[in-house]
Amino acid sequence: MPPEKKCSCYSQRQNRWLEPSILLLLLEAPCHGYEIIAKLPDLGFSQSPIGPGAVYRTLRHMEENDFVESVWDVSGSGPAKRRYTITTEGCEHLALWADMLAQRRKAIAAFLERMNKSLKESARD
Repeated sequence: MPPEKKCSCYSQRQNRWLEPSILLLLLEAPCHGYEIIAKLPDLGFSQSPIGPGAVYRTLRHMEENDFVESVWDVSGSGPAKRRYTITTEGCEHLALWADMLAQRRKAIAAFLERMNKSLKESARD
């Protein structure tokens, strides 16, 4: 699709995907906040950089809900940094996301099938 005709559907609210994305990254390996920020684009949910403020607010919220925990990492040079890990509750919460997304995938597949059928029928008219 040409850029001048870009669909408004491409502008998604990126913070809706932050929680499950961060939990997945932490399930794969404990990370510092800026490591998380650097890895988020690889998941493909955002076309633009995700601000550190949104990531740290989400981490703080998840820590308050016992989905993640952090410890101060004083190793290496420079100032101490928080190192985040996913908790058992966080894994359970991520599993709920997985279930919901699987249901959503089925609904989207059915929607796309119906939409494509209607578009083909409309093109014949």
